[in-house]
Amino acid sequence: MDIMDYALKGVAAIARRYGRKIQKERTAPEIPEAKPVDFKGSGYRAGFAKAEIMPDLNAGKTYYIAGHGSGHKMEGVLTPVYTSAVWIDSGEDHGVVWIGADIVGLINVEVQLVRAKIAESGKLPKDTVVNISCTHSHSGIDTVGYWGKPNLVNIPSNGKDDDYMNMMMDKMVEVAVEAYNNRKEGKLYTGSIMIPGGLSAGRHFVDRHEQLSRLRFVPADGSREIWIMNFGAHPNSLGGSNRMLSGEYPYFMREEIYKSANTEVLFGVGPIGGMDAAELDKDDNLHCVKLQGKMIADAALKIDNDRELAPGIRVLRQQFYIPVDNYVLTLLATRHVMSFTPYPDKTSLTGLALMSEMTYMTFGDQKVLLLPCESFVSTVFGGYYSAEKSATGQGEEVNSTPLADIAEDHGMIVYCVSNDFTGYLIPPNDFVLHPTQPFLNTTRDRFDDRHYHETNSLGIRTQAAVADTFTKVIKNFNN
Repeated sequence: MDIMDYALKGVAAIARRYGRKIQKERTAPEIPEAKPVDFKGSGYRAGFAKAEIMPDLNAGKTYYIAGHGSGHKMEGVLTPVYTSAVWIDSGEDHGVVWIGADIVGLINVEVQLVRAKIAESGKLPKDTVVNISCTHSHSGIDTVGYWGKPNLVNIPSNGKDDDYMNMMMDKMVEVAVEAYNNRKEGKLYTGSIMIPGGLSAGRHFVDRHEQLSRLRFVPADGSREIWIMNFGAHPNSLGGSNRMLSGEYPYFMREEIYKSANTEVLFGVGPIGGMDAAELDKDDNLHCVKLQGKMIADAALKIDNDRELAPGIRVLRQQFYIPVDNYVLTLLATRHVMSFTPYPDKTSLTGLALMSEMTYMTFGDQKVLLLPCESFVSTVFGGYYSAEKSATGQGEEVNSTPLADIAEDHGMIVYCVSNDFTGYLIPPNDFVLHPTQPFLNTTRDRFDDRHYHETNSLGIRTQAAVADTFTKVIKNFNN
């Protein structure tokens, strides 16, 4: 055994011991099945607001860039980063405030803090549904904790800065309130367009789902439109050597749309497991990112299949447990690197589970699903490997039903990295761990393809937890 084998044994022992401790201290409360909430009215209203969430560059602090590796200290600013919000209702002062942010992710503990701050402000209706979708920029500041300075066996320390986190959450509250105050009457449309060649992937996939989706609000007074957009590509093309703060392609995409159409955009990523935006310049990463932003903006401006949505919003938010098999992430939680509320689970490798959530909404007949994970396309829209081509040699029967099939709608828009940050969601027949260093180091499968994503997942049963929960959500939503 090498040193990393011994390191994994030590990490696993700590995680299991922590799991036994939690099992003695508490029980996991039963999660009730949620019921849908309806916001009815005669027509849509929406409002938009945005604010910078820039760090204090004069505070003499160290900020860590989140995404490619731990311990990457920010050295400057390439683009500003923002949080934005869209308020949307169907004609009455009850609805949804949808917050976006140029960050890698936000743990549900902090999401709940933002919701509490909004409720305490008293400036939004008490029954407001608050959602937070992240652009998942790999050149943003660490807001999860995973990207601080690592130790000798590559276990990172907490990379979050408390002052930055508090400022960012306060700004989220501000834009939520401002978006509500800016609401106007108008019409809501849904549309989409394919971007052939718009995605690249390090793993072989049956389908890449190169679709750009858009909810488009058109104010009745002719003022500036609001677009809520979705595309399934990691914003990470500045690369692992980058030390500059940036919103990556979503920033340049929004700037291009604002310049060309005088339109504000809230953007969130779709199923991004293993998916990057197309590599449009192999020699200049910054130019590549700018081209990616323009590619997606140009596509959005060409959408010509908009259809108007009838007034009416229905929302169902369901909490659920995910078994935690990942020893390394558990160790980070015990060291308070990431925010984590543990619950006992006798079926997981660590003896622990975490409580997360998903939100399912309809605007008219347009279905929208918000997931906490970085889902592979196949787990959402289908396209599993056969036994002959899968990494494990297993057939697709070991995988759960794709979410779009559960919803019976492949036009469903799916936002990932929303309302929590739980890592990758990988189909079981493509899930391969290192034989002696599971979750600590990557490995290669029988076709010599690299399997990195498993190390940043909670475990192989995440897909079943999500699919089983969504099955119940659809049943309760339709009833």
